[in-house]
Amino acid sequence: MLRVLIGFNDPYDFQVAACRHDRRDVFNGRLLKGVKTVGYYEIPKILGTNSVPDRLIAFSEAVSKKARPDKAAWVHFYEDDYRSTRFWINPERYLDRLAANGGVISPDHSLYRNMPIAQQIGHTYQNQLLGAWLQTVKVDVIANVRLSGAGSIPYALAGIPHGSTLAIGLSGCTKQKENRGHVIAEIKMIVDFCRPTALVVYGSHQYGVLDYPRAVGVAVHVFKPDSRRRSKSRDAA
Repeated sequence: MLRVLIGFNDPYDFQVAACRHDRRDVFNGRLLKGVKTVGYYEIPKILGTNSVPDRLIAFSEAVSKKARPDKAAWVHFYEDDYRSTRFWINPERYLDRLAANGGVISPDHSLYRNMPIAQQIGHTYQNQLLGAWLQTVKVDVIANVRLSGAGSIPYALAGIPHGSTLAIGLSGCTKQKENRGHVIAEIKMIVDFCRPTALVVYGSHQYGVLDYPRAVGVAVHVFKPDSRRRSKSRDAA
């Protein structure tokens, strides 16, 4: 059954694909080498770190031809999914450029509350696998956390480290008043479940969304969204 699903005709094909970038390995099974999976959904586990970035740089900017290595900058994926899907398709292609920076915040393929649960689990798996794989090749990684309500905890938090620096993306999440309560509740879930030592926040701290982690002693580091600056630069070019 497994060989039919993944499109390999012989078990040896899978073993070969796991050792190098094979175009047939579209689910990136090779990246699992050295990675621990946890929980019912076998989500890849990202190890903890106490690192905190000095500044952030978007994936699309970090891998551009004009990008220069910056050991003080950490690469983030808080941009439209279509800009980072290429990293899932061929992660090895971008490894050198990512490793040239200070570290990487694990990918952020979207988890919307109205998205089918199967797709949410799939996106969580992709996010976690890419982050865990980067750690196996000696890249410092901060785990990005993305929830879609309490029902997502069994898979969304399964591979997230406890007692570590974590990252969350809030850009655009609090624009709509009706969404702010969800954001506050989800941040509380993350803090209570994972007990982070620090939160790296990409977005706004308005409307009290970060009051709870601060109240319980979590160090909060807020980075303003850089999407407008990147857009202006592209327009000028």
